[in-house]
Amino acid sequence: MPNDRPYEYIIAAVEDGVGILQLDHAEKRNALGWELHREIIAVLDHWADDDDIACILIIGNEDYFCAGWRLDILDGISPDDRQEFVDLALKLMRTIYDYPKPTIAAVAGFAPGYGMDVANMCDITIASENASFGSTQVKYAMNGFYHALQSRVGEQRARRMLFTGDPIDANEALRVGLVDELAKAGSLRKTALTFAKQIAEMGAELAVVLKGVALRASNMNHLDALEYELSVTHDLTQRGIFKDRLGRGYARLKAGDSPAVERLKSIK
Repeated sequence: MPNDRPYEYIIAAVEDGVGILQLDHAEKRNALGWELHREIIAVLDHWADDDDIACILIIGNEDYFCAGWRLDILDGISPDDRQEFVDLALKLMRTIYDYPKPTIAAVAGFAPGYGMDVANMCDITIASENASFGSTQVKYAMNGFYHALQSRVGEQRARRMLFTGDPIDANEALRVGLVDELAKAGSLRKTALTFAKQIAEMGAELAVVLKGVALRASNMNHLDALEYELSVTHDLTQRGIFKDRLGRGYARLKAGDSPAVERLKSIK
């Protein structure tokens, strides 16, 4: 599909409700410098209120995802400029971590440092079998981003990765919960896009509601979460989308074609 908007280091497209944000700075293996930070933020801001987009897929290519921060930039700028760079990085991280729609990272090759962190701040990560991950900032006297890491792999594994900076391969990443699914090498885009389209089937309205539940309920105690989530259920049952889909779904159920199990055979 043609570019959604012209960007220098991003190929942006929309397909079946999925906003595809492809990092495209081959010279730097998609390492995040000034321009790429700003372009990712611009694309995500542009898509946040787009009712035709229900899910975001962030991807590099079949060989690499993102090589982290542009260390050549950090090495050659003043302390004030470094502060500005960190502030820009914080804006990007906030944009992804608190994004109002579901986000998927599709990772191939080695995702070091901030490259891994960007993936961790997405809701779900799908990795190629050739992928590996490392909280490598310690090698350069910086810190990796622990919060998102430990929420996926638990405190002990997260601290080991944070303190050593040593990488893990795709199979270990799957085992410890850093990624949700592995794709065969060379088929990452197809696998991740198929999954993103399954999420996008719900439409933007419901996607925003469910993403809100995921962001908020995880920070509540169990009883507050129960009350909050039931209030969301009540709100949804008052909407036109519920009445429409309940009617169609119930008709399918009576015909012996339950939408609840429509993809069950594909995972057996």
